[in-house]
Amino acid sequence: MGQQQSKDELLYQQVNYGNVEGIKALARDGAGLEWIDKECKTPLIVACMNPELYNVAKTLIELGANVNAYRPGRHGGTPLHHAVKRGLESTVKLLLSNGANALLMNDDCQTPLEVARGKGYINVVHAIESHICLFSGWLREFYGPGFLEILVPQLLSRNVWVVIYPTGSRNPTKPFRLELAIYPSLQVLQS
Repeated sequence: MGQQQSKDELLYQQVNYGNVEGIKALARDGAGLEWIDKECKTPLIVACMNPELYNVAKTLIELGANVNAYRPGRHGGTPLHHAVKRGLESTVKLLLSNGANALLMNDDCQTPLEVARGKGYINVVHAIESHICLFSGWLREFYGPGFLEILVPQLLSRNVWVVIYPTGSRNPTKPFRLELAIYPSLQVLQS
């Protein structure tokens, strides 16, 4: 005789099938949202790994799934890390707007922002920066010999877009550091 599956495991399977109504029915019936498979993935992490499961991720969050659940290991991280790795901008924005912590590090000591930069997902980088920034705006950058700055500043300066944001501390007992990102134009962020 086969082993009967728990409601939690059935809900996890419904996530894989993309069955929002099945997930809602099982949750109403008492199924937990934090069941972990043999690879340490929760239902929300699974949903955040697939662009076709955006509505499933949204449903799980609405039902109370932990947006900061952590999957340990080399390819681990939070649901946000997993969405970022795949460049899922809509899912990233959904997670951020529902309380996902963009400063948590994975086991490779990378925040979701660092993962997005490493993958080259400019739109995801911008989404995260916009969410966590302390300041963003235009600044004038001066360059060249100092005496020429005084005579013709318009020839030796340009506007640059800057973003100041906190970054995860490598040591949890120490405060966050601040970083400054400099972009030559807004088009770089909107590409």
